[in-house]
Amino acid sequence: MSPTSGFFFLLPLTLCLSLHPHLNSAATNNAAPAAAPATLDNSTKNATSSLIEKACSGSRNKAFCLSVLKSDPGSKTADLKGLAFIALQAASKNATKTSVKIQLWLNDTEAEPALDDALRACDQAYIDVVDQIGDSVNALVSGANGDVQTWMKAAVADIDTCDVGVKGLTVTHAVELTKKNRALRQLCNTALGIVRVLAHS
Repeated sequence: MSPTSGFFFLLPLTLCLSLHPHLNSAATNNAAPAAAPATLDNSTKNATSSLIEKACSGSRNKAFCLSVLKSDPGSKTADLKGLAFIALQAASKNATKTSVKIQLWLNDTEAEPALDDALRACDQAYIDVVDQIGDSVNALVSGANGDVQTWMKAAVADIDTCDVGVKGLTVTHAVELTKKNRALRQLCNTALGIVRVLAHS
């Protein structure tokens, strides 16, 4: 396994360890006695839902943001910073999987020259994106929300660079990569929106 590949597989673990306290803070703060009435559970659920709504209030695609957060079990016990982490983790997993797929496509010796050039550009772009998401997590841990926004904007710019490379190509890999770029861009913008809300909270 190359050093780059090793980094891809270790990054999700690093993300989990970095912000674990924030994923559990709501559980700690809202812990109820064993004999607490059922209405308290409803109150906790409402508070969680309200926090997720707040987190997604600055997103370009609020419905997508809500879907990303609610699909992760950790959102039930996360504070606002933890929700930002969940969004970054989703973007990291997506970027890592696509980066690995691009590298597999590059091993296809029958690819036409135009596609091969585009894939090489996208390969570097996605390596940079994974690094930038990692830098974003480090910045989030230290409370440097402005730096998180800077890194995530850079990640979106790299995704756009990949998009330019595959634009106009109609072969299967190029079409699939265009779709993957769109999905990752949404995830990055979701994380960016949540961090903006966090920065103003």
